[in-house]
Amino acid sequence: MNTSLVFCTLGEGDYHHGVAALLNSLVRNGFTGVFVIGWRGAPPPWLETLERHPEGGWRVGAVRVRLEALQTTWSLSHYKPCFLLDLLDRIEPQADAVWYADPDLVVDAPWTFFERWVGQGVALCEDNCFAKLAPHHYLRRAWASFARERLGLELDPTMTCGFNGGFIGVNRKDRGFLETWRRALEELPEVGVPLEKLKPGTRLDAYFGTDQDMLNVAALAHPDRVSSLGPEGMGFTPGVEVLWHAADAPKPWRRNDLYELLRHGRGVGNAHRRFWHYAEGPVHSWTPDELRWRRLRQQIAVALSRVYHSVS
Repeated sequence: MNTSLVFCTLGEGDYHHGVAALLNSLVRNGFTGVFVIGWRGAPPPWLETLERHPEGGWRVGAVRVRLEALQTTWSLSHYKPCFLLDLLDRIEPQADAVWYADPDLVVDAPWTFFERWVGQGVALCEDNCFAKLAPHHYLRRAWASFARERLGLELDPTMTCGFNGGFIGVNRKDRGFLETWRRALEELPEVGVPLEKLKPGTRLDAYFGTDQDMLNVAALAHPDRVSSLGPEGMGFTPGVEVLWHAADAPKPWRRNDLYELLRHGRGVGNAHRRFWHYAEGPVHSWTPDELRWRRLRQQIAVALSRVYHSVS
């Protein structure tokens, strides 16, 4: 186990299914560090089925699993920079680098790639909706005003990317990025944006995808390097297969693929397929029968989608 490498996620409720698949994907792709689950509410039910680790927590192969109970009233998406900083300062103070992924993502590349990636700078993926934001874009101008007036920061006018908040990798030397992200979020209530909700308002507002918008402010203000992949990094477009982000609703564990196909004409995306690929592994959030049935239902939907295109 490499305790200098820490991967984390945040969740509550039935998102434990996503956490299990994310952990399975890390183990199967060679991660050997510490996996920290920031959790609000009753713990994931599958935790107590795991082997205990002698230093506390649990063991899955060469990965130590830790659970941190959360008391925050913020939307957990907004709590990301606070949790990552807490990891560096208190929970895993020996960590050289920390990675975060939402519990609706899975890792699908050898872990060595992620270490090389974060070695180039703050690791980020471009968003599917706003992968490109020109310096004169409405949102960029609004964020620049916010950064200048609330944070005393200027944004980089040469950066034209918009990043997704579902994944980040940060070396300890880049902790300033996390501090800026946290400061930006803490300022939002001062401009009338509550942190208890994920997306207050609409995208016509400058701060609709609040955690992600403030992540972009931090990226645009970061004086050092950002190392990014395009939308292909999360499987939003074809290209490299590194992460798969099931960003749409319903989430894979809530979705009936046959119903979605026959009722709404929606096929099964690759991110949902890869979720079920990694739902099977050393961590079991489903019984064997449940897993077999859900995967069979998806396979039938995939087969039917080749010929079924109508909407009922």
